Amino acid sequence: MKTVAVYGFAASTGKSSVAKELAGFFHLQGRSTMLVDMDLVKGNLAERLGLNSSPNIGIWLKDIFKWLDSIPCWKIKYTMDEIEPYLQTFDGLSVLASNTEGNLAGSPLLLNGVDVLLRSLLDTSFDVLIFDTNEEVRDYTLNMLLRMNKVLLVAEPFGFSLPNAEAFVRLLVDEGFSMDKFGLVLNRYPTYAEEDPLEISRALGVPLYGVLPNYPDLTGKKGYARIFTMNRTNRFTEEVGKIADKIWGENFFV
Repeated sequence: MKTVAVYGFAASTGKSSVAKELAGFFHLQGRSTMLVDMDLVKGNLAERLGLNSSPNIGIWLKDIFKWLDSIPCWKIKYTMDEIEPYLQTFDGLSVLASNTEGNLAGSPLLLNGVDVLLRSLLDTSFDVLIFDTNEEVRDYTLNMLLRMNKVLLVAEPFGFSLPNAEAFVRLLVDEGFSMDKFGLVLNRYPTYAEEDPLEISRALGVPLYGVLPNYPDLTGKKGYARIFTMNRTNRFTEEVGKIADKIWGENFFV
C-alpha cells in the first residue's frame, strides 16, 4: 500500500485539486484507490465531485467516539465491511467525504479518534490511500503525516513565502520526519517574476516532484463534477503521472 498526504503551505494552494487528480490517476491505472478528505473543518471534495454530504468521515468519527467511552483507542479497529457504510464512490473511486457533523476539530477525543481511523484504513487492502489535509498544523494532522509514505507539499508560486515553508519543514523534521518523505509540487508554471521551482526545491531541500500546467479549470463547478486525469490524452494527465511515478516507483506511460 502507498499512502500519500497532500499538504498546502497556505490556503488556496490547490492541494485539494492535486489530491483528487492524483487519486483519479491511480484509479485509472487500475490501482484500488481511496481519496480521504481529512480537512475536518472546510473540506469540500464531496461537493466538488458532485457527491452527497453524507455518509462522511464525521459520522464515522462520532461512532468511534462512542467506543472510546469504554475501550482504549489501541483496541479499536474497523474492518473493511465496517468502513464501507461511510464511503461513497465517484466513477468507481472510493471517497471518504469530509466532516459535516459540527466542530469535531475541537473534540478532546479527536486525536484518539483519528488514530483509530488511520489504523483501520491502513489495514485495508487498497493499493493507494490519498489524504487531502487542512493547512493548519494540528496534533491529529501530524499523527497522520507521520504515518504516510509520502507527503506532497503543494505551493502556489504567487505570493509564495520561502521562510514560512522552511519553518514548516523544520517543524516536521523536529517532529521526527525524514526528509525523504517529502515531495514538492507547484500547482502551475510560475511567471518570470515568481520563484523558480528548482530554486524553491533547492532552498527547502525537498525534491521537486512536479510542476502542473496552468490549465484546466480544476476547481469543480456545481453540477459539473469530474476528475480531469480520468481522460488520459492530455498534457495535464502526463504531469500528474510523473508525480505518480515518483510515488509508486514505476513509469505508468511505458
